[in-house]
Amino acid sequence: MLQLDQLAALDLYLWLERETEVAELLSVHQSTVSRQVRSALRVMELRFDPRAAHRQLLGDLELLQAERVVHQLARLKGRAPLRIDATYSSGPWLLSSPPEGWLIGRFDLPGMERPLQLLRERVIDAWVGSYQPDLPPADDPEWWVLDLLREPVQLLAAPDHPLAGVRGLRPGDLDPFPSLALPPGWFPQTEKALKAQGLWSDPVRMQRYDPICWEGRCADGVTLTYGQSLTEALQPGTVRLDWDLGLITGEALVVRRDLLDRAPIQRLVEHLQQQARAVARRFVDVEAVA
Repeated sequence: MLQLDQLAALDLYLWLERETEVAELLSVHQSTVSRQVRSALRVMELRFDPRAAHRQLLGDLELLQAERVVHQLARLKGRAPLRIDATYSSGPWLLSSPPEGWLIGRFDLPGMERPLQLLRERVIDAWVGSYQPDLPPADDPEWWVLDLLREPVQLLAAPDHPLAGVRGLRPGDLDPFPSLALPPGWFPQTEKALKAQGLWSDPVRMQRYDPICWEGRCADGVTLTYGQSLTEALQPGTVRLDWDLGLITGEALVVRRDLLDRAPIQRLVEHLQQQARAVARRFVDVEAVA
């Protein structure tokens, strides 16, 4: 069976996808990470899928999943650090000072499918998402979702955009301009709402979040994008247009429901709620959810 350090190296690599970052988190040399990953694959008789967009394993995963249950329990009992990631808008605000005993990711996981896969497979233990209304519902049998912050989504553009500063915009005013869109199905409810307004027209291909590929696309002076107070503070350089998208987003903790009663998860909840209240005090349109 796999030792703690072997499975840690493999799963951290599946999560972060760069051996250098795994080595940094584990405070070991990159060659050590590479050796442990190869050893874990050999013991489990698995291999990487060369065609997958992200690090995915091929082979019989049943034994590996059984091992992960045990290793996650070891983390919950303090034998190794727990693992948490967040979106690019959540992480810098809510996890800048993570609770003791947690490793944090790079806040660049794309969409919801990949983070939820990593949670489902117990590669990571918690995730802070930003995608209301697309997050799992409150009664989801697999996921426990705790709302932390709520805020309106804004339509944004470069300061020199032709519509910047124009009051009383009408739907036809937006039609001549491309507006950023993520791959189909990533955020079905958000996609539907924006398409109904003639938006979500210019697809962006991203495997991991990159501000150059998102906010940076507005530098052409014509492309429209979306954001909210938290993202605007992190990536200044855009202005709000006089247009009500009618969308509310927010930050929410997502964990497997079978972990909810564990003490480290409850301590994480308290920490994030405290951070959320502090963040909300900094912005007039950001609300901490009780």
